[in-house]
Amino acid sequence: MINYKRVTLCLSPVLLALSWQFRDEPLAVCTCTSALAGLATWCLVPATITTFKRVGLSGADLSKPSQPVLAESMGVVAATVYLISTFLFIPAQFRNWWTTQSPQTPEHGSSHVFPFDRLGEYLSALLSLQSMVFLGFADDVFDLRWRFKLLLPTIASIPVLIVYYVGYGVTHVMVPVFMRPWLGTHIVDLGSLYYVYIGLMAVFCTNAINILAGINGVEVGQSLVIALSIIAKDIANVNSGNAAAEYQHLFTLYLLLPFVAVSAALYYWNVYPARVFVGDTYCYFAGMTFAVCGILGHFSKTLLLLFVPQVFNFVYSAPQIFGLVPCPRHRLPKMLMDSPLPRGVVARLQQEIESDNSAGSDCGSSEPATTTNATSSQSNRHGEDNVGAIGRIRRTISIAMMSFTKGKPPKTRKTSLASSSGHRHRSSSIQRSSSSSSGSSSQHNAYMVPSRTTLEGAKPLGLTIIRLYEIIGIADVERDDQGAMISVNNMTLLNLVLVRCNRLTESQLNNRILMIQVLNSVLAFIIRYRLSHLFYYN
Repeated sequence: MINYKRVTLCLSPVLLALSWQFRDEPLAVCTCTSALAGLATWCLVPATITTFKRVGLSGADLSKPSQPVLAESMGVVAATVYLISTFLFIPAQFRNWWTTQSPQTPEHGSSHVFPFDRLGEYLSALLSLQSMVFLGFADDVFDLRWRFKLLLPTIASIPVLIVYYVGYGVTHVMVPVFMRPWLGTHIVDLGSLYYVYIGLMAVFCTNAINILAGINGVEVGQSLVIALSIIAKDIANVNSGNAAAEYQHLFTLYLLLPFVAVSAALYYWNVYPARVFVGDTYCYFAGMTFAVCGILGHFSKTLLLLFVPQVFNFVYSAPQIFGLVPCPRHRLPKMLMDSPLPRGVVARLQQEIESDNSAGSDCGSSEPATTTNATSSQSNRHGEDNVGAIGRIRRTISIAMMSFTKGKPPKTRKTSLASSSGHRHRSSSIQRSSSSSSGSSSQHNAYMVPSRTTLEGAKPLGLTIIRLYEIIGIADVERDDQGAMISVNNMTLLNLVLVRCNRLTESQLNNRILMIQVLNSVLAFIIRYRLSHLFYYN
């Protein structure tokens, strides 16, 4: 492992010297400040692990054979460092207005008027981000319900919406070419509906990152790819010659450079095998960062193109999200051990073990009903004893077969499912060591399989959608002997990749998701800069 403390001690003086050397260049100062923020996050995350565990912010990583207990909500560390760095950057961003008598700028010329509009935009962005970090940490601590998760981003986006209304107030949109003959114009003013649109975009961005989560590194990884794509777009267009457009690109860079720095440092500790979980705090913080940049940077359509995998994941999950198909509390992929038995046999053995465990717990808490007929009561008890004996024999055989094939049977006691984001809940009662020798020795044999949900109680519309998914090859449906659907994979992008790609490890699954995100960014830029003139030419 890299000696992060030594690297930080060596690079920090150099970055401070460079910040002072280029103090008249805000972008250079922002770059150096961002690097310092990344180094600070790199050091603070491992330093606060013990503290987070002591206060109960920890959870078991059930995607590992040893199920180590890791600190949760580490996104709050990265978000705090980010806010501190952006606060410290404020003087450097506006330094020219109080160090020279007549600063020359593209927008203000030699005017002595301080650019309060720029300061207001920047402060409103930081206020929205700070609010979202606070609300996200509250979700990590109190495990808020989904209706509150939809409301919180709306409240946090109010400062940005107010500044947008006061500063710009632009609510018209260009009409695609194929719709202009119908509408008779190439521009439509949406009025208040435009603010509803950008408000909903803030809600979507924050929750989209949170929904596409559950394995080590996927939340921070997808956020890094999106942020780097936006930065590449801004760098390519910052010298366009348009003063207003140049300021918007710089504004986005001022927000995203420190975000990439702290996210890269957090990704180092969260990527497989993770040492920490990021929690809902990071998901909300990342989503609101993108929403703020898209709203105040005026590239909401490009931002939605970069979010196509998240949009697909939401649409794909809609039958479960809206209750058309049973939706379990957790839809994360499951971990299995390498086995010479076929996958179907191993999965059926695990299901039998789980059903026998649940049946045994139910039978243990109930007593046989008494009847007036003693013979009937005795025969019923003998029948129950025989059923129980058969169940115990089946369970013993299943456990023996799973142990023989290096499978890890499910625990008889219930544990809370934990993941790398808000899907992983605290389980402070688990005292298992993360450096277990048996777990580490067999960890390379573990691989992921899609989790499933029963179709019992599914709505007719939900069953119709599942049939459509099965026809186009994006659902793995299990049927009984009569051909009736009894179960389907949980409808998330993670499970879909596992359906299409067999036997992926957790690291390989994360890499596939990031590859999809990178390819989507390339496609988004092709559409934005090569094909957009086909739809929006004047």
